[in-house]
Amino acid sequence: MAICEHALNSRLTPPSSSTPVYKEECTQCFDNQDMEGGIEVCLSCFNGGCPEGPHNHAQQHSMRTGHYLTLNIRRVAKAQSEDDQRPAKQTKLEIREEGDIKKHEYQTYVRCWGCSGARVEGGLEHIEPTVQAVIYAVEASKGNEIKAWSEEVTACEHFNALDQSPAEGFGLDKLHRCGSCDKHENLWLCLVCGHVGCGRRQYDGSGGNNHAIDHFERTGHKVSIKLGTITPEGTADAYCYSCDDNKMDPSLSTHLHAFGINVSAQQKTEKSVAELQLEQNLKFDFNMTTADGTQLQPVAGPGLTGLRNLGNSCYMASVLQCVFGIDRFRDRYFPTAAEHFAMCTQACPAQCVLCQLHKLADGLWSGRYAILETNSEGQTGHQRGIPPAQFKAAIAKDHYEFSTMRQQDAFEFLQHLTKQVGIVERTVAGGARDPTKVFDFSTEERLQCTGCQKVRYKVQRASSVSLPAIKRTAPVEATKSGNKEESHELAKPKLAPVTLKECLDLMSATETVDGYNCPHCQRATTAIKSTRFATFPKVMAMQVRRFELVNWVPEKLDIPVQVPLDQIDLDSYRGRGIQPGEEPLPETDESAQDATSGIAAQPEEVAVNEETVSQLESMGFPRVRCVKAVKKTGNCGAEAAMNWIFEHMDDADIDVPEESSAQPNAASAVTVDPEAVEQLMAMGFSKERVEKELTNAGGDPNRALDRLLNFPDDEQPISTGDVTMASPSVTGGGSDDSESASVFELTGFVSHKGSSVHCGHYIANVRQGQGTDTQWFLFNDSKVVAQSDPEPEQAYIFFFTRND
Repeated sequence: MAICEHALNSRLTPPSSSTPVYKEECTQCFDNQDMEGGIEVCLSCFNGGCPEGPHNHAQQHSMRTGHYLTLNIRRVAKAQSEDDQRPAKQTKLEIREEGDIKKHEYQTYVRCWGCSGARVEGGLEHIEPTVQAVIYAVEASKGNEIKAWSEEVTACEHFNALDQSPAEGFGLDKLHRCGSCDKHENLWLCLVCGHVGCGRRQYDGSGGNNHAIDHFERTGHKVSIKLGTITPEGTADAYCYSCDDNKMDPSLSTHLHAFGINVSAQQKTEKSVAELQLEQNLKFDFNMTTADGTQLQPVAGPGLTGLRNLGNSCYMASVLQCVFGIDRFRDRYFPTAAEHFAMCTQACPAQCVLCQLHKLADGLWSGRYAILETNSEGQTGHQRGIPPAQFKAAIAKDHYEFSTMRQQDAFEFLQHLTKQVGIVERTVAGGARDPTKVFDFSTEERLQCTGCQKVRYKVQRASSVSLPAIKRTAPVEATKSGNKEESHELAKPKLAPVTLKECLDLMSATETVDGYNCPHCQRATTAIKSTRFATFPKVMAMQVRRFELVNWVPEKLDIPVQVPLDQIDLDSYRGRGIQPGEEPLPETDESAQDATSGIAAQPEEVAVNEETVSQLESMGFPRVRCVKAVKKTGNCGAEAAMNWIFEHMDDADIDVPEESSAQPNAASAVTVDPEAVEQLMAMGFSKERVEKELTNAGGDPNRALDRLLNFPDDEQPISTGDVTMASPSVTGGGSDDSESASVFELTGFVSHKGSSVHCGHYIANVRQGQGTDTQWFLFNDSKVVAQSDPEPEQAYIFFFTRND
């Protein structure tokens, strides 16, 4: 038996616990360890590659890197007895392997690609530690998911040295009901006085009335325990209202003893907050039947591949199905996958955004993984779908929200996705093939002083539209229902349907701007402002703002929006520029006025209301955005600030902190990091521009990059004569010119089910085909069905494609 020289002379280092090991799935396609050929794990860098099929990425990786030795891992299902198939009782919420060793067996061997892919039969003693470390390592994607799911709950100072004194009339018989209403579930015990109050409506789905937090606001008693979650081991859901976060009570037994509660005698009778949130997100299942009750039939094929839910990842899956249903995205990444993999210089394909974009396109459009499963009785079921775990890890890397396993807002993810794709595409031919340009267009803002009647036009770049929803109560007759399960909804009036045209009319309607400092009148006057389209994109992404604040709590508005499935003409919303007879306002220093409202800026810095900022942060908005919104709306409350955020989602500097007025010359003292300069220059920007934007951004490369991307040629709205016009770069690559076609057709939409903004489920509807030969499909995570009558009335995001 010949000894492999490559194995004999190798010097391998076993992976540590923090080293990513890709052993379940190829990093460049969705071939996995359950397939006949298994997965080849590189014993040098632990990349995972497929050993056969149309790609053979394992061999390509070896030839490119010189890493010849791989470990082939194939997982084979074992025959299961009835006892093996019966699930074990779950005693607590945890993330763990589901007895994989009982369900599967693993077949492994070492292969050398330097020896034409032959098996290595001997001389493995000195590489055995690396082989064993790979076998027992946690798959990289699972490690990311476990880390993201894990929420570190710590103690806080407010649980220390509690001055406990049961209130007059307290008794154990009072622990089964809210002290302020008749709620018997989701009850929280104040650890200071023993008051029992029901929880908050928006967090755990039990329908609380906020009486626990009302008690805190009335008394200042900061800490409480959720009754029903107390275990004999001394654990329970604990919450600190002062920190506004889940906490751990290290002295739980002692604190409960003050109220006569013996922890060792307690039994957990209610689900924890985490369990309730997880359960609610997993149990949503959109109706997969037609109006007459006929079950929609599963389909599979190229462009009809489902995306497996990773746990609260439906927001991402629904957006990806719509985006990769766009021709420009499909054509950019699907046919060019092999070309990119052959040329990519990134060491780890799993961490390369472009590699993962090509991998995802291949997975969705090749049809290779769209296989309908058949049960033991020969019945056809849904496909398993492909797991976009590596794509999610790459596109959401270091993002404070999207890198977690929590439910997120689909529209915010769409904005994040297009931004990240635009960034990486800048490194390839200067972004010449960037598919996100199909979303680019420009808006025309018209402002007119009511005193002198002079006007100013300003054109700004945009990539999506956020439409206001019109809230109208439906007639009383429409809210009646004989369904007992819906009787609890009767107290909440249903909302009347509105048309998309009404929403567009409201978006483009004139609004009054009080306190406008007119440069011609030289005094504060009133102005009127309106916004229209200066150009149109190839694909119009429209969001309907379906949220409002009710008692400081964000609630979803279930307003049916009637959208035509055929053509819609937006020409009536086109801006026409300065008209004959209009006189332009004089040019002014825009820094002296608010760029969006024309309101004169205040010389002194505005002190923000931290309570309002906290309310906005609890809705998931970044702090920088919240502070800016509160300032811009003059501390007028959370609702006004939230509306400002929705209206300015597309602003290039929405997440750029405002410089303090106390440091007007801070930019002159900024030291530019040479490494940051090199990184930004690698994206195709000139050194002069990079250094300028880094200086303006206080040295922050992320803020500088936002500026570089949103003004590619360093051009601001420029003045032509006396009228402010846009530079050509602002109009966006997706539009031909200001006279571009204005007729669009609905080709996709994302819908959300669930009454809360904090949980629920997203699905996607996508139209495929050309002309009259088209078909709608419903994508519900891994489930894909054909649909003859799509229902866009409750859609959250619409995708309209322009008819050229």
